[in-house]
Amino acid sequence: MGTNEDDKEKYDLYTEQVVLHPAKKYKWLIRIGKLLLFAVSVVIAATLFMVFLYPVLQKRIEEKNKDKNVIYIQKDNYILAENQTAEYSDILTEKDLKDNYEAAMAALRAKVEDVNKCVVSVDIEQPFSNVPTIESSQTEVAGLVVANVNSTYLVLTSSSLLEPGMNYIVRLSDEVQTEAAFVCRNTASGIGIVSINASKLTAEQRNSIAVAQLDNSYMVKQGDLVIASGKLYETSKGVSYGTIAGSKVEYSKDSGYEVFETSVSITAGGFAILFNSEGNVVGVSKASTDTSSKFIGISDLKAQIETMINEHGIMYCGITGQNVTEELAAKYGLPSGVYISNVDIDSPAYYAGLQAGDVISAINGQSVLTIQQFSEKLYQCADGEAMYVTAMRQGKDGYSDVAFSVSVQLKQLN
Repeated sequence: MGTNEDDKEKYDLYTEQVVLHPAKKYKWLIRIGKLLLFAVSVVIAATLFMVFLYPVLQKRIEEKNKDKNVIYIQKDNYILAENQTAEYSDILTEKDLKDNYEAAMAALRAKVEDVNKCVVSVDIEQPFSNVPTIESSQTEVAGLVVANVNSTYLVLTSSSLLEPGMNYIVRLSDEVQTEAAFVCRNTASGIGIVSINASKLTAEQRNSIAVAQLDNSYMVKQGDLVIASGKLYETSKGVSYGTIAGSKVEYSKDSGYEVFETSVSITAGGFAILFNSEGNVVGVSKASTDTSSKFIGISDLKAQIETMINEHGIMYCGITGQNVTEELAAKYGLPSGVYISNVDIDSPAYYAGLQAGDVISAINGQSVLTIQQFSEKLYQCADGEAMYVTAMRQGKDGYSDVAFSVSVQLKQLN
């Protein structure tokens, strides 16, 4: 049996004191310190950016956009016929006209002066020594001042008059005229845009011009009183009064337009603007080679006008569709949405896989019940942006959802 000293020597290995390395002992403190240091660095970097770099970048962005004609037009929500209510009690109706004809007409005539401030005449420029009068001009049509941006007036007019490379004049009155430049045109909808340099007008002349107020044409109802201003007869400054006889939706590429039938007659090749009893724009002439009384509702043109001004083009998907009404749904067993009757070959919709017979029910996850709502979503996209389309496609077991990614295009107009 060993001594105590032998035992002590034998078990020294198991009696040594363990000491933690400082890096392990204070690891949480070290981590907290690193996080605080990182946070302080981020704050300092952000402060330096806001103080020194951001003002420089902001200035460059402002300089880049300074000369751009960028406008925004408030859009209107399409109202299905069965959901329309008499929200505007102050709009004159056919009953009002019968009950108090003189008062109704006096109220309309009082708006003509305001109407005339935003309606101008547009014509192809003639030699200065032989400028035609308004009465003798064969090409002159009406124009509507729709924006004033960066010292530039934008005028909506008939596309039938416009050709790239041509020079134009805009007449504010019989005595005052100024040069105008072609911006773009869309022959499908029959509208075009020209621009006026405001700096070439005197202060008095600029004060005589008003930018039109574009109203919600979805609220227009049968029997409403309206004012038409433009080329109704031989003169481009004609004014007439009438009523809304009825309306229907007509379909075009990627869009649908509510078309109003009125009691106002427009000469063949004429172009006029339709105003409601408040003096606000609710429609523009529907292109026609014959005498017509039809106007396209302005609400269905707002997104198009905005893109034409800002981008000199229109957004393109490539479908022709129509609204699935309750009657169509019952007759053909169609689901609610936009029924595609045709898809353009080599269009964004074609390459995405959409087919005739599909029924579009949503865009970017939001429900779409009408071609007007489809157009609104389309015009919110940028050139080349993916628009996510949900469509119902019929199979052996009925309709089922199919998802598509459509890279929409900006079609330049000239």
